[in-house]
Amino acid sequence: MAIRSSASQEVRRLVGDLSLEGPDGESRREAAVARLAVIGTRAVRQLLEALNSATSPVQRAAVLQALEAIPDHRAVEPVRALLGAATLDVRLAAARVSRALLGLPQGTALLDTMTAIAMDRAQPEALRAGVIDALATLPPRTVKPLWDRLKDDPSPAVRSLLTRAGAVVDDPVVDLEEAADGWLPRDPGVVLQLVSRASAEAPLSTLHRIVERVRTKEAEAKKGKKREWLSVRGAAHVALAKRNSRVALYDLREALEQATEPLPADFLEALRLVGDQTTLEPLAAAYVHSESMADGEAWRRSVADTFQSIVARERITRRSSAVKRVGTRFRDRVAALLSASTEEKADRGLRRVRR
Repeated sequence: MAIRSSASQEVRRLVGDLSLEGPDGESRREAAVARLAVIGTRAVRQLLEALNSATSPVQRAAVLQALEAIPDHRAVEPVRALLGAATLDVRLAAARVSRALLGLPQGTALLDTMTAIAMDRAQPEALRAGVIDALATLPPRTVKPLWDRLKDDPSPAVRSLLTRAGAVVDDPVVDLEEAADGWLPRDPGVVLQLVSRASAEAPLSTLHRIVERVRTKEAEAKKGKKREWLSVRGAAHVALAKRNSRVALYDLREALEQATEPLPADFLEALRLVGDQTTLEPLAAAYVHSESMADGEAWRRSVADTFQSIVARERITRRSSAVKRVGTRFRDRVAALLSASTEEKADRGLRRVRR
């Protein structure tokens, strides 16, 4: 009984040292933490009592540091509560202690709290990084869903930790393929950057799937985000067109027919590169619809230039079925468009003869 009393008194003295401040306080606290780690679970009850009664962030952080080396189920709930403490240093210390507690059977609620912090971009970056660093100790299949959702996170610290954990590979082609087949990042800017970086090397089928997935995302997005997703779709079309692929030409046609406002410039750029006879009628529709658009004059001129560029490149004459369909459908409303296209083609033919 005397031995137990002596051990209890030693723990009480060491726990008291954790509250020391001043010039010698830090070294005494470090020595106490090391000794308490040796004592182990016998010190947990008094450490938790001290944690509950601590009056300063320094003392609370020191107690948590001591608990970090003694994984015990009794610490799970108190530590989880302190992840929401008012002081950042205490929250960071709680995140470090959590590393050892996550693997316990009682750690499910703690895992949920830490996952929520990791996902919350409003939380301090240092805290999110500390939580993610702790979560990285779990088996890969446990944290993979979280890693997948964090891959588009703008925080450099978060991205660095994910890379270190093997969740992010700096290969834009791989990332784009994953976006095409798996989880599409929520931020259209991230996808736009991926398309730009991977456009020259990504398989054409991957770029095509990106067009499809982004179109779906665009349809589901709120009004403020629709235009951003539309720009991503246009960039994917240019990436395909620069590699002379017409695999998604149907989507360009549909976009023109359905446009109620000017499309991003990339849509017309892609058509200048790979547009064919089948795109003339949708271009004519966009030309006609521009009449009712506010500030649609610049868009109207760009559509006309694209129409004429395709006519010249494909050497399309007024006798072609595509041009006849345009004339029949829109009649006088496209007279200037068809006249200009025919004149430009004739001028180009004349220049070739003169050479």
